[in-house]
Amino acid sequence: MSSETTSRPPKRYARIAPLYKAMIWTSFIMNAVLLIVLGIVIGILVMYQRQVAQLTENLPAFAANNLAELQDVVDKLESATIVYTVPLSTRLPIELDVPINGETIMTERNVVTLTEPVSLQAPAQIAFPGGGGNLNASVAIVLPAGLELPVDLNMNVKLVTSIPVELDVPVNIPLAQTELGPQFTRLGAIVDRLVAPVAPLLPMPATPPDSSQPRRE
Repeated sequence: MSSETTSRPPKRYARIAPLYKAMIWTSFIMNAVLLIVLGIVIGILVMYQRQVAQLTENLPAFAANNLAELQDVVDKLESATIVYTVPLSTRLPIELDVPINGETIMTERNVVTLTEPVSLQAPAQIAFPGGGGNLNASVAIVLPAGLELPVDLNMNVKLVTSIPVELDVPVNIPLAQTELGPQFTRLGAIVDRLVAPVAPLLPMPATPPDSSQPRRE
């Protein structure tokens, strides 16, 4: 019997690879952490049971009010207008040809009055009577101040100037007619698709709330 016992080979135990050991320990640690976190959450829910119940009770009304207001905001954006007054301060350039003629000057007679003496000098040809011949000469005269001379005005005067402009320009632009109009339409369609499935399950208010208004205490 002793010889048979000593001749048996020793028992061998399966060895686990280090990678599998690490995976087992990691899984064990993660499960332990999850159990701890779950216990903490359950403890918090138990401690604040009343607050959690109140929050759960108010959650449908809270969601319904916000969804209704979101739809109302999108609808009003689609029909909104930009109303503004733009102050304009600039100079308006003017360039034109002004015709001046006898009809332009509204006077009884087309005359000009000299304000000071005017000296004139012009060549002249003097013819002597009886075939006495011709004489080339120069004539110099002085037109006295106050002398009225009939004139025929017919000319174009180029006028280049600018005038100041100060005014307020009212602006009223519907958003639907701007580049934002199609985007607001798309946004409204997206909101309607999100609200339509859940609206029957929520107490949707008849009048959408307005968060821009101050709350009544």
